[in-house]
Amino acid sequence: MRKIFSLLFVLILASCASCADIAGLEREALILRVELNRLGSSGDPFEREAILQKITDKCKGTEEAEAAYWDLADLYLDGFPEEMRQEAREMLELCLKNYPKSNRSLLVKCRLVDLYDAKDARRKELIRQLQNENALPSLIRSKLN
Repeated sequence: MRKIFSLLFVLILASCASCADIAGLEREALILRVELNRLGSSGDPFEREAILQKITDKCKGTEEAEAAYWDLADLYLDGFPEEMRQEAREMLELCLKNYPKSNRSLLVKCRLVDLYDAKDARRKELIRQLQNENALPSLIRSKLN
């Protein structure tokens, strides 16, 4: 019986440490997000990119890191003088890879469909996945080609 309680105690401590780690990462991500907000949307895109990269690299497992992938894709599409579609696709693919069960995954897949060329095999795979997704409204599923 003592062994069971000891094991439970160790598991609870490990869980608390993990929660504390995530809370610390969330705080760090929010500090970086404040720094990003100070730059504003018209700020230097290279500075904005560097901050968002810090969030994705240093704050893995946080909601802020997940959002930073989306923000990086936006930045690559609209924040630089020339659109950087490949980089945007890479960020969204990383988001799917690192956060496969995210609430955002359907939105990320839909955006990726728009970013891949019509004949691209990855685009076709994403469309197949989305058409099988019951959470996606049938109207949107029917419009995927």
